[in-house]
Amino acid sequence: MGPAGACLAPRTRTKPGDQWFAVTEMFERAVNIFWVLLGAAAASYAWTLGIIGSSGPDSGLFPFVSALMIMGSGLVLLLQPRDAALAPDFPRGAALGRVLGVSGGLAFMAISIPFLGFAVAGFVTMIILLHAVEKSGWVFSVSLAFISVAAVDWLFGRVLGMALPSGPWGW
Repeated sequence: MGPAGACLAPRTRTKPGDQWFAVTEMFERAVNIFWVLLGAAAASYAWTLGIIGSSGPDSGLFPFVSALMIMGSGLVLLLQPRDAALAPDFPRGAALGRVLGVSGGLAFMAISIPFLGFAVAGFVTMIILLHAVEKSGWVFSVSLAFISVAAVDWLFGRVLGMALPSGPWGW
């Protein structure tokens, strides 16, 4: 085959460690299918909560839209060309520290809200994210965390009248 015929041949990987790339690609495809299935399950559950009621948006609207976004993102990633979705380099060093810092901060908030309430859990989480991930100074981290939590509590708790989870101290 000449050069023109070579262009028509399917692309194959000729990199060393092809087995590693195949495993990584299969793992990424499985994760993308997981996002599609998770989004579909969340959307079907949100539908049972009600999307639009007689007085306007119902409690299932926001979870339904969020679930569709998750499902759509998974579909976009799943339908990309095979080489486009492949990311063989996992984060290392400082990048891994940022990934673990965000994951740890969000896990802390999810676990601690029932026990500490929104204000304290949000305050500590903001400090974790700002100081550990963004490498902000302590004064800036504490100040921004306090202002952010106070603003969210004022907007949702006072202005919109939504009940935010309160801790053992009542706030």
